[in-house]
Parts: sequence; C-alpha cells; structure tokens
Amino acid sequence: MKEIGGYFELQLRKGEHYHKEAVRLNTARNCLEYILKAKKYRKIYIPYLNSEVIWEPIKKLGLESEFYSVDFNIDPVFDKELAKDEVFLYSDIYGIKCNTVEKLVRRFGKQLIVDNTHAFYSRPYEGIDTIYSPRKFFGLPDGAYLYTDTLLDEVFEQDMAIPHMTHLMKRIEYGNAGAAYQDYLDYCASLINQPIKRMSNLANALLANIDYENLKQRQISNFKYLHSILGKDNIYEFDNFPDDTCPLSYMFYSENTNLREKLIDNKIFVSTYWKATLDLVEKDSDEYRIVNYLLPLPCDHRYEEEDMRRIIDVIYS
Repeated sequence: MKEIGGYFELQLRKGEHYHKEAVRLNTARNCLEYILKAKKYRKIYIPYLNSEVIWEPIKKLGLESEFYSVDFNIDPVFDKELAKDEVFLYSDIYGIKCNTVEKLVRRFGKQLIVDNTHAFYSRPYEGIDTIYSPRKFFGLPDGAYLYTDTLLDEVFEQDMAIPHMTHLMKRIEYGNAGAAYQDYLDYCASLINQPIKRMSNLANALLANIDYENLKQRQISNFKYLHSILGKDNIYEFDNFPDDTCPLSYMFYSENTNLREKLIDNKIFVSTYWKATLDLVEKDSDEYRIVNYLLPLPCDHRYEEEDMRRIIDVIYS
C-alpha cells in the first residue's frame, strides 16, 4: 500500500530514463556476465585495450578467452571467423568509434557484444547485445544498462545505494575531489566480485531526474571547442563521426611525459585508463602508445568554455 504523508524524501524530478527499454542492473561488468550466462558462449574475444574489470565475469564463468589487438585508430586487427559458440567484444572507446561499431555489426551480427560504457548516448542496434555505464557520465551510486534479446530466468536481489554514496556526498559537501578520493577508491574496490543485482531505487530515481539533451549538447560543445584550438597540434585523427556524437573526453596525443602531471598539478584531473594493458602488450605497440600518450581531457557537461580555455592554456603554457 502506498504511503501518504510523513517526512519528505530527496526531492528529484520524475522524468524518464534515457535508455528506457534496457535491463537495469548494478554494474557494467555484471551486464557482461548476464549476457555470457544467457547466451551460453564458450569463448570470447576481447581487446587488449580494455579495463581489467571485464576479465572478472569471464573468469567467474570459466569461459575461454583470447585477446586481439587494435591499431592506433582503435580499429580491431582481427581476421578470424567465429565459431557458433564464440562472441566478439568491442568497446567504443571514448565514444568516438560508432562507425567501427556499425561495420562490426554487419560483420558479426548477433555474435557481437558492444561495450558502450564510453558512449552513453549512442543508440543500440536491434538484436545486438549492448552495455552502458551511466556512472561514466553522471554522479551515481550504481547502475548500468543492458540491451539483450535473451533474458535469464532468475530473480536478482536489488542493489542498495547508501553504501556507495560517501564519495558522491563528500564531493558536494567539501567542493573538491581530493576530499573524497580515498572514499572513491574504496568504492571502486567494493565493486569487485559483486553479484548481478538490479539497479538500486536511488540510481533509478537519479537517472530519471537528468536533463539528458541539455547535458549532451554541453558536452559536445566542450569537445568541439577543445578540438577547434588543439586540433592543429593533435596527431590523433578522429573518425568522421556524426555531428551529434557525444564523446566521453577529448583525446589529445602528446609524448611529453610531463604533461599529464602538469595538468594534474593545475587541478585538471586526467584519467589513466587500462593500466593493465601495459603488462600485456609490447612497448612499440599501438595500445602502449594509446595508454601512455593519448590523454583524455575532461570536457563533460559540468564545465563551461572558460574551463576548456584553462585546459588549453595549461597545455600551451
């Protein structure tokens, strides 16, 4: 029976999810586990250039796996034919490889899993298993989306958001990331070996509270502004992706090994993705160059043009 009256809960706008038709789970890695269990694959091909968290469900399920390389344009280097019980995982890294995803859909069909954790706003292809991680784009305690045509006949426990909130609340209260960085690391550690759960009530409410189109346009605008200035000195060439594509970050290539530290010293926090990849590839490989020298400059919806200008000034100073 619905309660009427009493104290107020956290006041949120009752809007809609961006991915309304997706299965709502707790983490992206558990979306992958869900697919692998539902489709009963024997073997999965995974890129060297990816987060080690995807190894977790593969090991948990005891699946055979094989790495494949990508080139400097983040396109797969892969010439094998898939057996019926094999699947190919491709990640739209930084949210700029939608053209490559389209080619792989034509090539592999339903034996493709698209990892769109960096491409929240990219729409899925019908019948293609696709994973999204809204936590890469918004401040959330948990939550991931999965598009699949094969559902598990299991009842999953619902995640609880409160244990995952400390770093989010402290950043608001103290006004800076450093105040809760250890809490954030603890939060990341707490996600290891989590069972598949349904998205928490709070994450559900928060994701129905977001003005998606406004935030998307702000992020695209920031990306384009950075590219309008830095593009002439950036040797990384972007695909000719559609104008409404919303990248996660602006990828600026620099072999100046001090630049990342310089940006961080100026409180411009540049992530280092896929550190585990460096233990798997040769130092002259494209993956090694991408991890070490392709800097993901922040350009998300929290920032304005003046913030992008500050990033540019630090790079050229």
